[in-house]
Amino acid sequence: MNFSDLLQFVLTGVTNGAIYGTIGIGFVVIHRITGVINFAIGDLALVGAFAAVVLAEALPLWLAVLGGIAIAALVSMASYWLAIRPLSRHHLLVQLIATLGVAIAVRSLLQILFGSGAYQLPPFVSGPPLSVGGATISRQALWVIALSVIIVGLLILFFDWTLLGKAVTACAVNPFAARVVGINTGLMAALSFALAGAAAGTVTIAQTPMSVVTVLGGLTLSLKGFVAAILGGVDKIGLTLVGGIIVGLIESATAIFAGALYATLAALVMMLVLLIFRPAGLTRLRTATRV
Repeated sequence: MNFSDLLQFVLTGVTNGAIYGTIGIGFVVIHRITGVINFAIGDLALVGAFAAVVLAEALPLWLAVLGGIAIAALVSMASYWLAIRPLSRHHLLVQLIATLGVAIAVRSLLQILFGSGAYQLPPFVSGPPLSVGGATISRQALWVIALSVIIVGLLILFFDWTLLGKAVTACAVNPFAARVVGINTGLMAALSFALAGAAAGTVTIAQTPMSVVTVLGGLTLSLKGFVAAILGGVDKIGLTLVGGIIVGLIESATAIFAGALYATLAALVMMLVLLIFRPAGLTRLRTATRV
């Protein structure tokens, strides 16, 4: 493998990893506030992508993209009020199973509306791929990477520097004390679902011009996003993006040396290994350094 091939491998892995990392951030945002692992996040992200495809038929592309993001956020919030909130007094395992039910319901509805066909958006900007050191990267891939970094930055600013973000964080640290001081924990939980849906929907819409979107794609997104979230300790937003890039690089290496059919299998094996041997993900490395 020469330098240009190696660079192409890295660029492809980083691009895909940015997608998986942002989906993983959807897991992290919801888990930090509610303790729930939302396995419907991939399918909810697809709602935004399909909505953007439909809206693009009648609206300018940028309006269609914003509309898709808003719809992903609203549907994600609705899933909380309809499926998770009524089970808030039950064990978290029951709520996790409910998210699987939401995923199946959303996937089935999308199947009814759009069938099994593949859909695509036009690129955000036109122009040929860019050449870097003998490798190429599409302009749309740069959008995906940039948006994932922007999402991480905005969420960190929101949680650490805004009053509303601190209220959301308070619900995660001590829900009882948050209720005592007048914070509506149910509303904060719904907000976390909306933020997760918007983040996941944004990056899924951004990757649609590079490939195609299909109804069954949500399951794969959830799987790889969950692996990224585990690497982030299901707690750290920035580390989750790093974890997603690691998943993307491993997937890219697997596709090169074993074939594209084994890429998803590699993510599944990685998830099992992490759950068994390193459930704290990269956070354990960070803790060891601080000590």
